Amino acid sequence: MGGAAGSWAAVKREEAAAVRYSRLNDFRMEHIMLGGAENTGSGAAATGLPRWRQQVQYAVGHTLNDFYSLQPEVRRETPIQFLLERRWPPKGDAFPSLMHYWDVKTGIADELTRIVSGNHLREVPVLLYEQWHVPVPELDIELAMIFQLAWNSAAPGRCLSIQKFMVNGNEDVITGFLHMANVFCHNAYGQPAETVEVYSLLDGRKSIFDGAGIPLQESLDYVRLLSVFLQREESAERLAKYGERRNEKDEQVIRGYGLM
Repeated sequence: MGGAAGSWAAVKREEAAAVRYSRLNDFRMEHIMLGGAENTGSGAAATGLPRWRQQVQYAVGHTLNDFYSLQPEVRRETPIQFLLERRWPPKGDAFPSLMHYWDVKTGIADELTRIVSGNHLREVPVLLYEQWHVPVPELDIELAMIFQLAWNSAAPGRCLSIQKFMVNGNEDVITGFLHMANVFCHNAYGQPAETVEVYSLLDGRKSIFDGAGIPLQESLDYVRLLSVFLQREESAERLAKYGERRNEKDEQVIRGYGLM
């Protein structure tokens, strides 16, 4: 989209060569980082997060996509609360109580309304809730990231202004995202981002990071370690599934003998 198209031509030309690399997805990083972030009882999903948080994060992401898909002049006339209402999860057993349901809904709606009222009012985002991937030859990986919102940068030597929206902030996820975005921008554009903004909606908190504030080598080291860790996790999961299938087959054989 927009001014990013020329920069992405080089990335697209390299995609054929990138197939030899294993892909590292940012959502896998978040899954790992959030895995032990909360100890929940009933209602916790595989990530360790309660289902209501996952449902609200889904609603926020798609509401922002709906809103910023509109032209700037239309956005100015469109209350984001109306779009959020269409995406908001129904009252169900995911939320601990009805009071909690309404508190979260009101808090998210108020914060999104406040943010969009002064956020790039006359601009069109160049990346909007899209997944992009770029080869990182020095790490033998293909880095894939989903950008909720990214804007062209007018700062010399900088490529994008990136925005990430979270229901609640998590320092480990933010750190991982900063390092991955740093590696991504250098490999896709040859430049660091101008800024990375992270919004923690229920906390009412906004953190702004200088895109060049982290040395590239530090980010490469982080992503390398993350890639090795995730590959080990995936290998362990495959072995566990293989073991379960072997146990099922053994059980079927034993049952078969029992019927003879």
